[in-house]
Amino acid sequence: MEPFTSKAWLLDGAIDSLPGLLNFDGQRLRFLILTEGTFPESKLNELLTAHGKHTTEFPIELFSVSRDEVASFKIPWYYFNGGAKVLINNRAYRFSFVHPQNTVDPSHYSEHLRQWVGGAGQEEVDIPAAQSAGKQWKKILAR
Repeated sequence: MEPFTSKAWLLDGAIDSLPGLLNFDGQRLRFLILTEGTFPESKLNELLTAHGKHTTEFPIELFSVSRDEVASFKIPWYYFNGGAKVLINNRAYRFSFVHPQNTVDPSHYSEHLRQWVGGAGQEEVDIPAAQSAGKQWKKILAR
């Protein structure tokens, strides 16, 4: 299989996400955390400890597993190929390949759309690239 890397946000709960890179080198799947994202320090420390990591110096490799250790890979219909649920060694992970909107600062309120829009981080919200990444991950990881 061809190597592949994409942006990915590890999701936890309704609002917590860790920005990073999901990488497959042809044999191993890795997730590299780039910053703390919206994880509170205590939750980040709990996650890292559960994975045997004893550092908060970014970037941090959260896991590195063989392709065979990926028990399941699913893209629920409501993710529209922009995210996935992955089961590795009896641990469930949820990834978004789209920059989560709760991490983006709005710049103005659109009365027409009745929502906050624009702002810092919006330039990273690339739905077509996220969907393309989801499709590629499905080719690599789905059984």
